[in-house]
Amino acid sequence: MTTLTEPRSLLLTGSPRERGRAHGEALRSAINDGMSRWKDAIQRAAGLPIEDYLDRFVAHTNFLPSIERWTPHLLDEVRGIGEGAGISFRDIYAYQLMDEEWLFRTDLARGRQPLEHCSMVGLFGKGAPPILGQNMDLPKYYDGTQTLLHIRDHDHESLIFTAAGLLGTTGLNSRSIGICCNTLTRLAHAYHGLPVGFIVRRVLESSTLEEAASFVREVAHASGQNYAIGDATRIVDFECSAHKVAPYSCGPTHVYHTNHPLVNDDHSPRAAHARAVESADARSPMSNSEQRFAYLDRMVGGQTAPRTVDGVKTILGARAVPINVGRDSVGDGMTLGSLVMELTTPPVLHYAPGPPAETAYTQWVL
Repeated sequence: MTTLTEPRSLLLTGSPRERGRAHGEALRSAINDGMSRWKDAIQRAAGLPIEDYLDRFVAHTNFLPSIERWTPHLLDEVRGIGEGAGISFRDIYAYQLMDEEWLFRTDLARGRQPLEHCSMVGLFGKGAPPILGQNMDLPKYYDGTQTLLHIRDHDHESLIFTAAGLLGTTGLNSRSIGICCNTLTRLAHAYHGLPVGFIVRRVLESSTLEEAASFVREVAHASGQNYAIGDATRIVDFECSAHKVAPYSCGPTHVYHTNHPLVNDDHSPRAAHARAVESADARSPMSNSEQRFAYLDRMVGGQTAPRTVDGVKTILGARAVPINVGRDSVGDGMTLGSLVMELTTPPVLHYAPGPPAETAYTQWVL
């Protein structure tokens, strides 16, 4: 496994299919390495041969109709990634469905909830442009594949953090629209609806915050997820489940979230089991959402909340609480990347391809 010390970036232009092919060709080695580790991890966890498992996953879920309805161009991009990387459509399609596959695996095994450990903080108001930051915590098998996609489509540009081969996990665009997302596995999910990666990318195609928020409110959601979306004036937040979208707010000048629902009551039948597992396994760095939320409440919710990029970086890089998950941490997850977005004109991204306590940020301007 390769550990990135310098950020990998890739400029993509042209049609969605052309962008996908360029992505797949340029990052073929990283995509295949990451997918090989992903398959090994699934096979160990599911207790099934990986080919049988992926056949079952694709056959028993029905996300394609929603993808074709809401984001057909992104499905074209996925097909292009597979073509460029020499990977079958089944595999590259399943690879996009990160949250949805975790949930399917959990349902299949009737076991503990999947990995979750993302933390988000947003600051706005008080006469300063909003700042939106996130530690994107994902399984360690993605480490070494971290990539910053720079997508240029006519006069619209986006910087998107992802693992090589995936459409994206979070990012911002040249209209100063930024998005962060946190998995909420306690909320109801469905084997249809639009998967998270496609929602993130569609939001980043928006020209206004109103357009982005309307899309999140109207689309059918496949997985429980919290979305924080900001522009140059404010940040809005939605807890989304299979049957409900609930607006969430911490206060007039800040918002923060981890991985447990706070306002959406459309809970999964497994929610009680998930809480019991978290209580019984306090050692796990992936089962401490309340602890991280309490830390953010102290650091961001108080009167002395930081109003600077450096202040947000300090919060996200804290070693004393499990908000920064290092590569040598116990468990299967780590902070794959940390992003702090200045939703200014032009927007600025501060990006670290790994845990921020051990990885330097670099600055990118759209």
